[in-house]
Amino acid sequence: MVSTTALLIISLSYFPFSQAKTLSQCAPPPTTPFPPQHNKTCPSAILDDTTPFPSHNATIPWTQPPYCIIPRSIGSTHKFCIYTSSSYNLGSGLSVLTTPEVAASYASAILDPLPAFEARHHLAHHGIQSPEQKSQLSYEVVPIPGKGLGVVATKHIPQFDIIMVSYPAMIIDNEFLPPDEDKAPVEGWRAFTKALMGLGDEERFLSMAKSKSGDIHVVEDLVRTNAFGLYTMGRDLKGAYPEVAVGFPESMRMCRDGMTDAASCSFPQYRSDDLGMRVIATRDIHPGEEITISYVPLGMPTAYRQRSFSNWSFKCTCALCTAKPEVRDASDARREQLADLYAKMEDSGTSHRQLVALIKEFDEIVDKEGLAVKRGEYYQGFMMFHAARGDWEGALKYGQQSLKYTETFSDPTGGFAGGLRDDVRYLKGMTGQKG
Repeated sequence: MVSTTALLIISLSYFPFSQAKTLSQCAPPPTTPFPPQHNKTCPSAILDDTTPFPSHNATIPWTQPPYCIIPRSIGSTHKFCIYTSSSYNLGSGLSVLTTPEVAASYASAILDPLPAFEARHHLAHHGIQSPEQKSQLSYEVVPIPGKGLGVVATKHIPQFDIIMVSYPAMIIDNEFLPPDEDKAPVEGWRAFTKALMGLGDEERFLSMAKSKSGDIHVVEDLVRTNAFGLYTMGRDLKGAYPEVAVGFPESMRMCRDGMTDAASCSFPQYRSDDLGMRVIATRDIHPGEEITISYVPLGMPTAYRQRSFSNWSFKCTCALCTAKPEVRDASDARREQLADLYAKMEDSGTSHRQLVALIKEFDEIVDKEGLAVKRGEYYQGFMMFHAARGDWEGALKYGQQSLKYTETFSDPTGGFAGGLRDDVRYLKGMTGQKG
């Protein structure tokens, strides 16, 4: 029996070729199912409350001076600032609570108005999409028996098509969003208020669902309930994307579960080059079919998923979570088997012939469990295992496939994809191919 920790290792680990000392350095491990690592060269100055705020500077996206604090109430010595751009995303605005260095790394993406303009039919102004906007979308929001409102396809959506696009309303460092058992900095309350006041369209942010009770700031409640995990310059953050939130009036109100063919049919892709979140179809979606995504790490067993749902105060009613106990148990056993098979592949005593057989068995389970989205991660490992045994052709095959899945479902401009491109180029050289 393999532990949940082992399953998480498969889910989240990046295995650079540098470990085998045969290929180029790769990125650090991603910390989310869609590893969001901003890797653009930052042209913006690093600003804080000690820096004169420039009134006219083409490399500064912020529309007001930063408000900075040091959360000494929790013993921190790091400076964090609220940065706001009221013009971002067609005037919807963005507030960022983070370090000056991370804020500077986002500057070029925030300054570029083109991505938001091209996705303007997805944007919900003041929490509402117009009839004209809705006519351009491939889905509609309708009542779902037993679930409230849900998102249903209005036309055929081919696999890998983009269903939704959203840009963040807020990005907040996890220093201000600690686990429930840890103390939150008291300085956060004032910072959250300033972040909200800096938005050009507060209603878009406030229209998201809340799930917390007690003495908690509305910003913290909304971010904890709806945000996606981000990772930038070594810091963990949460980004709130209203159009793909849990309970946005015109958004995806979804059961977000374990990514089986009977459940989730789409996946959120973060792009570090424009900070956008795109929802990608993982398979063909038919008219009238409910569109769902996953909130929890993919490939995890039932008990882990059910514990995770407590963060959002809802009970998942997808086909897998509501299946008969024997069906769920069989699925859990297959997912644990994936970890066993992967461990055998890592064993240096496993022969090349055995490796090929293990990969075949592994891939069959991935198909059965509907975990194709994770092939970018899985195939990166297979690439390494073949290279370690001197099979450069096999390594190149899986490297190219890993890159294809990574560019589709993960950040195509992030460190994971960049490392894979380097490895594929190296492997082409080893096999005598050009490019």
